[in-house]
This record gives sequence, C-alpha cells and structure tokens, in this order.
Amino acid sequence: MNLFGLSITEFIAVLGLIGSILFALMKFHHVFSKLEESLQELKDAVNRLNNHEIRIARLEEQNKTIFKSIGGRKHE
Repeated sequence: MNLFGLSITEFIAVLGLIGSILFALMKFHHVFSKLEESLQELKDAVNRLNNHEIRIARLEEQNKTIFKSIGGRKHE
C-alpha cells in the first residue's frame, strides 16, 4: 500500500522525522524562554543588591554622623 507515493514504512519514517523536528523546535523555544525569564530574574536581583548597597552606605554615614554628634572619636 502506498501513501503519497511512499510505502507505509517510509511514510511512518517521514512522520517520525517531522515529529522529531517539531519536538526539537518546541524544546529549543522552551529553553530560550526559560533563559529569558532567568535573565530577567538575575537583573532584578542585581538591582535589589545595588539598592541594598546604597541603603547600607547611607546607614553607615548616618551612624558616623550620630557617633560624631554624641562626642565619639572620628572614624573615617
């Protein structure tokens, strides 16, 4: 029996090849979409870290000012 000029075995092989290619493309898309999400999370984490560093620097300056105002030694 022939389908589209191919034997049953060849037709099944072509379907398997097409299915494999589609699966690989879907997997490729999934990996890169996850990579994009991970990159955005990494950017957010870096921004939060930078914000925390700024806050810590401000707190250190406030501590120095308070310490100086109560008569402590100057630490610089």
